[in-house]
Amino acid sequence: MFKICFFVLLCIGLNSVYAQDLKTDIGNNKEADSIRKKLDGNKDSVVYTAKFIRFTKLSLAKDSIILLPLDTSTVGIQNYSPLLQPKHPTINNGNMGLAARPLLYEPSKRIGFDEGYHSLDYYALTPEDIIYYQARAPYTSLYFISAGQKEQLFKATHSQNLKKNWNAGVNFNRGDSRGFYSRQRGDNLNVAIFTWYQSPNKRYNLWASAIYNTMRAYENGSVAQDTIFSPRYQKISRDAEQVNLTTARNLYRKNTLFLKQTYYVGRIDSSLTANNSVLPTNKITYTVEYNSNGYDFSKNEADNHVALPAALIRDTNLADAASYTNDSTHVSRIKNEFIYSFFLRPKNSSVIKNELKIDAGIRHEYYQYQALGFRSNRTLYEDLDFSFQNITVLGSLGYRFTGNIDLNVDVQQIFQGRNAGDFLYEAKSNVLLSKSIGRIVLGAYLQNQSPSELFNHYNGNHYKWDNNFENTKVANLSFNYINDKLGIDAGAKYFLTTNYLYFGVSGNNTIVPTQESGDISLIRLDISKKWRFGKFVVENYLAYQKTDKQDILRTPDFYTCNSFYLDQTFFKVLKANIGFDVRYNTEYANYSYSPATAQFYIRDNTIMKSTPIVDVYIKANLKRANLFVKYDYVNQGLFSPGYYTVKRYPMQDALLKFGVTWNFYD
Repeated sequence: MFKICFFVLLCIGLNSVYAQDLKTDIGNNKEADSIRKKLDGNKDSVVYTAKFIRFTKLSLAKDSIILLPLDTSTVGIQNYSPLLQPKHPTINNGNMGLAARPLLYEPSKRIGFDEGYHSLDYYALTPEDIIYYQARAPYTSLYFISAGQKEQLFKATHSQNLKKNWNAGVNFNRGDSRGFYSRQRGDNLNVAIFTWYQSPNKRYNLWASAIYNTMRAYENGSVAQDTIFSPRYQKISRDAEQVNLTTARNLYRKNTLFLKQTYYVGRIDSSLTANNSVLPTNKITYTVEYNSNGYDFSKNEADNHVALPAALIRDTNLADAASYTNDSTHVSRIKNEFIYSFFLRPKNSSVIKNELKIDAGIRHEYYQYQALGFRSNRTLYEDLDFSFQNITVLGSLGYRFTGNIDLNVDVQQIFQGRNAGDFLYEAKSNVLLSKSIGRIVLGAYLQNQSPSELFNHYNGNHYKWDNNFENTKVANLSFNYINDKLGIDAGAKYFLTTNYLYFGVSGNNTIVPTQESGDISLIRLDISKKWRFGKFVVENYLAYQKTDKQDILRTPDFYTCNSFYLDQTFFKVLKANIGFDVRYNTEYANYSYSPATAQFYIRDNTIMKSTPIVDVYIKANLKRANLFVKYDYVNQGLFSPGYYTVKRYPMQDALLKFGVTWNFYD
């Protein structure tokens, strides 16, 4: 494969050199053009590069369409795992593909119906993740990560214009992480087909995608021994360590069909922008989306009831009832959303100011819920099936005072349906002081959210509950100071949460949903800074959190991630970084994990030891290819035999990894 790619690149390079010589010797006359057409077989001799590819996402096309160039740098390439993002760390069950949740406090802004299963969301593709391209030449990106048999990740993207204003493409992602311990495996597959059509006059746009997600998390119920990192423990091979479950697994399927259309009505103010992008004065948006989500937990073994409580089913006619489990939940949703937007801005002005934007819309959602549970007499499984709908009013108001100051207010309110009363009100303001001084971002939101279905109702072979919890309310205030010139991003956030929901424990290992009736306050401070000393670069990120209910809302007080590297170009073409990353969080009472529900819960107040994690790496860019070699947890054995982020679920040992991305533009 690599030999073939090298030969193709060599041929392209020789063709480019020959074409350049022909330009020099002959010039730009018609005879030269005729000769070149014959030599090139009537094909364009342009050597395409990343500058011929532009992309957008749904978040960049909310008002007008913003096109961005491809990022072909090596920035963050070594942090490929969604679980190890420097500013969004997680706790997890040991490796990529397994259940995870945020380490820092990051409440969701969801309202309305929610199934409650989110531990594998890190590995799923959504319509908001899809990248839509404008490609003057066919574009292909290949991405491969390998850590021997322990971890492999492959991503492929292909996109090309079917016509000048119509692009289509496909994404294929496959991750397989087998870990060091028995059944510590995550197996994920994402496939997406997408297209973007824009009418020649740029008034009509269509975005469409079909997404298929399958996430398999093999559950080992944690290792049987909780002293494997003790100096006195008799060490054996990692895969020989006894685990509590040997046949259990969670299987999540999330499939989506998505279609969004926009049409610009009335005057278009393209002359107000430097890049001639389209600024509508009136816009109609219609979105339809179909989701089919399935969540299954199964096992077929008699376990020791350490990871799971005893089965609830008792039936003498079912000999395997105590050992066999097949809990299943399926939710389908159809969403229709209509939004009308209009913009009021001065005519014949070279600067966009005094601009008023108003959105008004409505969203209708229809749900079908099915669950495989058991009857009240605890004998046989049965199907639970019901349907419902929600109708939400949508509104937003934005005002741009000058090119440096704006104010935006967004409103979502469910006024009819099963979750009537849910709302999310949000306001944000950007104030640019100056390019040298920086800008300030002020934000606030108020949220009223119905409990997830998983907290209120659950029927399974190991757990059963029926609750009627109150809505959770969150009030937030935030402040951010950003100075791109100095590389500073600092901020403060305050959260006041009422009726906080979490999972506690009843007895030895039976989890129960619990609601804290009082208020919980949390303040979070973040700061990141990039320093450059000649060819040496230092990137620092520090987060501080403090809550008045640490026994319920469990987070570390401090978390930091720091990167130190040499930025050097070798042989005038090989741009490289050589350095190391250090991650650390202070000690706190960690969460436990329930395999049957894939939920993290509070078990006791045991505080587990925390240790710095050091990764060393070399990453380089060579024309169309980015490469890195990384050794994770290089300090293992130096005052640190191993570590946990979730109780009894050990993290990966030191591991050598290799990665490469390769882009093709023709």
